[in-house]
Amino acid sequence: MWNWLETHLLEPFASWMLAGGAFFFTNIFAIVGFVLGLLIIRRAFTEKRSPSNFFAWLMLVLFSPLIGVPLYFMFGGRKSRKNTRIKLEVAREAQALINDEVGSACAHDIMACEGRGMVTHGNHFQLLANGEIAFQRLCQEIEQAEHTIHIATYILSKDETGLAIVDLLIKRAREGVAVRLLLDSLGSWNQTRTSRHRLRQAGAEVAMFIPVLPLQTQTSSNLRNHRKIAIFDNTTAITGGQNIDMRFLGAKPDADRFVDFSVVTHGPAVADLNRTFIADWAFAAKQSPSLFKDILRYRPDEAGDSTIEVIASGPDMPDDPLWEQILRIIQEFKQSLTIITPYFIPDEVLFRSLIVKAHTGRHIRLLMPLKSNHRLADIARYTYLHQLHKAGVEILLYKPRMIHAKLILADGQIGLIGSANIDMRSLFVNYEIGLFHYSSKDIEQLTNWSNKLLADCITYEEALKNSDLMPSKFAQDFVHLLAPLL
Repeated sequence: MWNWLETHLLEPFASWMLAGGAFFFTNIFAIVGFVLGLLIIRRAFTEKRSPSNFFAWLMLVLFSPLIGVPLYFMFGGRKSRKNTRIKLEVAREAQALINDEVGSACAHDIMACEGRGMVTHGNHFQLLANGEIAFQRLCQEIEQAEHTIHIATYILSKDETGLAIVDLLIKRAREGVAVRLLLDSLGSWNQTRTSRHRLRQAGAEVAMFIPVLPLQTQTSSNLRNHRKIAIFDNTTAITGGQNIDMRFLGAKPDADRFVDFSVVTHGPAVADLNRTFIADWAFAAKQSPSLFKDILRYRPDEAGDSTIEVIASGPDMPDDPLWEQILRIIQEFKQSLTIITPYFIPDEVLFRSLIVKAHTGRHIRLLMPLKSNHRLADIARYTYLHQLHKAGVEILLYKPRMIHAKLILADGQIGLIGSANIDMRSLFVNYEIGLFHYSSKDIEQLTNWSNKLLADCITYEEALKNSDLMPSKFAQDFVHLLAPLL
């Protein structure tokens, strides 16, 4: 009897349970993946992604949810709600000062106060034209700081340049200066463990911005702090695109050093840079912005005749103010526009705006390195360059070495410098900083700097004739599909 029950009842029942269980678990994973995919798609809609970026993630999540969903949680987030709250706290701490400034500034230019940074007058501007000059000035400011040194950088290397700056910071911290160093966890990956320990032993504070490993953080590992800001005694700032690394800065000339510059700012604009640094620091160091009330309320005295607008952009902003301002410049310039960028992977709106403007006969010059330090970015740009060339854009490729500078000049009236590249990562994902210059003397210096590059450039037509320089059509098309995720 038992054999009969086992053969005719228990074994079929067990087989049915196993098959049903496998079917259940297979489908429950698919259902959970699909539901998570829908939630992610809803979140992507609320983050106001560019269409190309949105559809790249959409295809990955819907067709392979078990792969796409974890990848999105690790690398796909575009806004940080926690950092946004910190930013609002910083704004509240400085509200009295902001109200005073808004009252006077908006009376003259209402557009300067509507969803943008604050336009400040009475600033001093100085261009640091290369990596040697910038390194010397950075060391000088660290040596001369009386009470506060705040530095945020994407990369701090353990090379000769990085160690020299660390040694200076240790020296000043031991002398009683308040030193705060903010490093991006990805940019300074595996470079700073010893330096951080030495700095903390000397009394300096060091914070790492968003851990690289997703299990270490409550926000996306994709959100990187790409800003470069150094502020001394809350009155003097050095900003630009140069990292603390021998490729960017150094005591001695280097034939392979990237072509780049920084700028020194004195005056009221430094207050906006202070607030940006404190917001980032409070987020990364898990400190309350209320600890920095005096700094947030401090407004440096006027120091010159430069008019400057500071605009911070990134996951701590509800919109994309730096992208909006660049788009506005492209759409409103009347005669000439120069864009210098190391990488060129624009979103569709910005790209089409350049084409439309070129079709109206306006002169647009796009200057970038012939070969950058990122091969995929070089391949991805050619699909865009081909169409811009057909539209009449002047495309120049700098031959001698890597250009890392970021500069936009429009009609001799606007100059934009800072940390942002013309690519979708900088404009929509990274934490970036931009300084808009509106004074003729500032713009003249920036224009003269850019004009010195022209003699060492070749045209896009010349590059096309060299098969060794141009990637294959298949490579261009394939990498173009990945461009929104680069």
